[in-house]
Amino acid sequence: MAANLKDSALDLSRRIARGETTSEEICHALSDAIEAASDLNAYATFDRAALMAQAKEADVAMNLGNVRGPLHGVPLILKDNINTTALPTSGGTPALVGNDPGSNAPIAARLFQAGALLAGKANLHELSAGGTSANHTFGPVRNPYDHTCIPGGSSGGTAATIAAGLAPAGLGTDTAGSVRVPAALCGIFGFRPTTGRYSGEGIVPLSRTQDTAGPLATTMDDIILLDSVLALTSNPITDRDAKGLRIGIAENLMAVSTPAVTQVIDLALEKLMKAGATIIPIDLTPLRDLQLAATVGVIDKEFSDVMRSYLKAYAPHLSIEVLIDSVASPSVKSFTKERLEKTFDLEAYAKATGEDLSAYQAAWEALLIENKIDAIAFPTTPDVALPLAEDDSVIQDGEVVFSWFYFRHTGMGAVGQRPGISIPAGLSQSGMPVGLELDGLPGKDEDLLAVAKAVADALGV
Repeated sequence: MAANLKDSALDLSRRIARGETTSEEICHALSDAIEAASDLNAYATFDRAALMAQAKEADVAMNLGNVRGPLHGVPLILKDNINTTALPTSGGTPALVGNDPGSNAPIAARLFQAGALLAGKANLHELSAGGTSANHTFGPVRNPYDHTCIPGGSSGGTAATIAAGLAPAGLGTDTAGSVRVPAALCGIFGFRPTTGRYSGEGIVPLSRTQDTAGPLATTMDDIILLDSVLALTSNPITDRDAKGLRIGIAENLMAVSTPAVTQVIDLALEKLMKAGATIIPIDLTPLRDLQLAATVGVIDKEFSDVMRSYLKAYAPHLSIEVLIDSVASPSVKSFTKERLEKTFDLEAYAKATGEDLSAYQAAWEALLIENKIDAIAFPTTPDVALPLAEDDSVIQDGEVVFSWFYFRHTGMGAVGQRPGISIPAGLSQSGMPVGLELDGLPGKDEDLLAVAKAVADALGV
């Protein structure tokens, strides 16, 4: 039976195990599709011969009864800021193009130990510091629904690849929304776990306290499967039904979203209520000051520290000054240079990441507990994918606008270090995807995934 590129990672692994297809058949079809869709520009690095060699080796192992894990023979796409030895890790920036970090990031190693193959490295916004994925080294990633529009950033290549059927699933990274935003704009699932649930070692960094890898996929089953492989601690996901769910809807975030988005979210909420869920209006405005206090100076302080540490370990020939001088994106160069040259208030930083963060997390927990809410929902992004203007800007209502407004909603969870997942909610009247995000409690990732699965089932996605 021929390989089906619309199959999920879980479906592919099961079909391989049953002998209905082979890894070689899957990777051959996938390679043809990748080469035919080169105008999408979603892959930063793709090596057909290397992928086919991995597939042949996986098939030999399968025939010998040596099943490596639940992803045996399945090709996955990794964002090109996640260290791998088989392919270089560039972070999307000129100074790191072709760099061999010398080891796999622990999260990549976990996938490979589970039998996954490296399909290639995904294009991204340079140094993960932007919202358009208009990379100046590899070229801009296109949105599969409309090639004039952005896929979101910074994990735009991973999301576009999966949405276009050029990989069944994969990994991105999320600092302020860089998994969830492109997932929403490309119409797939994207999960940001509690900070620290996955190892952050071996990833080109931005922030010590907000960076995390996160899986992207076309099904909730794949998100749950990848999480189980990646998590340092993981418990079984409890089956839940939409009937009886209590979902808070952040009315203040609905109010600042465009009609193109809110019309789709309203229909999704109607479906949930028909399935038996209770929708509770919530206003997150009172938490805004707490969020801002926990944000002050954090990435400003952390960027130069974590980047110096990464370069020392994985690119010792390169200084942070040379790295930043060679940055190709004007907005990324401004962002990184400003943080390199800035002086920091260490007391303010300690307060933001200590008592202010604790206060913000406590207020969020109290909101869910007092209202007996399973998760709080809101539009993942305030608008749908818009046409690329240049660099990190889009065209909105005829005007050139800096794209970081896309992170307005997702940034709340990143600061709070809590889990959040973007679920495809439907298409706007113009045919562009809209995401519905669910956020839960830090450390309660399995609970959130169970709720998200029930919501996805009720929405029929």
